[in-house]
Amino acid sequence: MGPEIWVALLAVFVSGGAVGTAGTLLAQWLVRRFDTASPPANRLDAMEMEALRGDLAEMGRYVRNLDARMDFTERLLDGALAPGPRVTGSEPPDPEARDGGPRPGSQVG
Repeated sequence: MGPEIWVALLAVFVSGGAVGTAGTLLAQWLVRRFDTASPPANRLDAMEMEALRGDLAEMGRYVRNLDARMDFTERLLDGALAPGPRVTGSEPPDPEARDGGPRPGSQVG
């Protein structure tokens, strides 16, 4: 701190804090005068900014995908969509082929 600040602080304490408007203006002027504007730290270059934009776009796609999945699940649970047959790929689609032939009592023809 410079000597001007010490003088201003001493004047405030000596006067008992009753400096009033002039003291307030003096304090504001001193703060503005001795407040060094620091440059913004960690500025990003163009490549880092593009990488961040790409990450943000990817996150946006991910959130939209999650929103679509949640909407589908809500409609399915609400009954608006009828669940289709579950096909895993290991089961034959025909029920007769599953047993190995026609069922007893069924007519083949």
